[in-house]
Amino acid sequence: MSIETHPSFQFLSELYARDYSSACLLPEYPSSNSDETFFQNRTKYLIHDPFPPPPRELLKVLGPHHLMCGWGQQMEIVSEVPPPSILLDHWKAVFGSDGVPEWRSFDASDRDSKYISLFPHQSISADQQVLDPDINYGLHSKEVIEKIDCPQADVFESIAMPCIVKLSHGYAGLGNFLIRAESDEAEMRKQLTQYGDDAVLVINSVIENIVGDFGVQFYLRSDGTILWLGFTEQHFDSSKKWCGGTFSSELQEQLLPEFCKMIEPAGKYLHECGYVGVVGIDILRDSSNKLFLVDVNPRLTGITPFLMASRIFAREGLNEGIYQASCRFKGSFSQLLSEAETIENARVLVHSAFESGSDGDITTVCHLSVTTDSQDRNQEVLQQILQP
Repeated sequence: MSIETHPSFQFLSELYARDYSSACLLPEYPSSNSDETFFQNRTKYLIHDPFPPPPRELLKVLGPHHLMCGWGQQMEIVSEVPPPSILLDHWKAVFGSDGVPEWRSFDASDRDSKYISLFPHQSISADQQVLDPDINYGLHSKEVIEKIDCPQADVFESIAMPCIVKLSHGYAGLGNFLIRAESDEAEMRKQLTQYGDDAVLVINSVIENIVGDFGVQFYLRSDGTILWLGFTEQHFDSSKKWCGGTFSSELQEQLLPEFCKMIEPAGKYLHECGYVGVVGIDILRDSSNKLFLVDVNPRLTGITPFLMASRIFAREGLNEGIYQASCRFKGSFSQLLSEAETIENARVLVHSAFESGSDGDITTVCHLSVTTDSQDRNQEVLQQILQP
């Protein structure tokens, strides 16, 4: 398969509009256990989202809004909660008016719209989803990884310590269990009771001595052409949940030849299944420089908007970026935006946010990125903004 390494576009909606001219983006995950959303997958296309369910603000605001950041205007975005005007003004200041999305409210009675979704939806008819939801659900299973013809962890039939156990339809590190002792397995079994007896598990060998964890992204056209988007180095918190990443313009071309060995077979398989759109694949590198494919995500992922913004900022000479998910700013939303826009020699981008607390003690929870000429400078800016 051919890979275009320097595709000429600025915003993702430009790519999607060429393949799905009459569709719109639905940047909301369904839930199999939350009552806070219309998008319920209670009996079909079960998704292994968190227990207890995330607060409404996380599910309906922070997540969907950040995927709108820098989307562009070539294709509409539909969701239940509108992005606030102050956030749209901020994006306009960063990207110009062409980068601000055209948003409209989701209407359950609308039977004419076609949706590009992050995950198959039970609450939307199959013919309104651009990819058949049964096929889409299969592609979102961790079982797909084994079908890609490239180096990866071994797959076990049963638990053999040490191993990694993954729920088939978890995301962002949710539903992954590292099993090194019987106590680890006992704790996993306890947590699995929340998901029912039908939860499908994928069991892999442990890749030891990891020195690199990369979130690689490409766009797969309807004709099978692959457009290289780039990669980030991924960050995880103490509980192994994904929480952000870093971008380095210098490393993009340097690592591309090795990543192509994973991108090409992943693209080939997904194209044969009928998928079109952004693909995120996770690649690990060990201390002997061997690469392993460990995840395939046929959708926009949590890091996609940061990567797209980083491509734009690199053209301005700002080549190093950091993205931090769900961080906390002591103050109001408007104060956060004011702080972000007054820092010099840096691009501070608020991807999404919401306020919590009451008058006199307001905290703004946000997805935030900083891009400058060095990671040291990025850390300085982050500390300045998020100081306790």
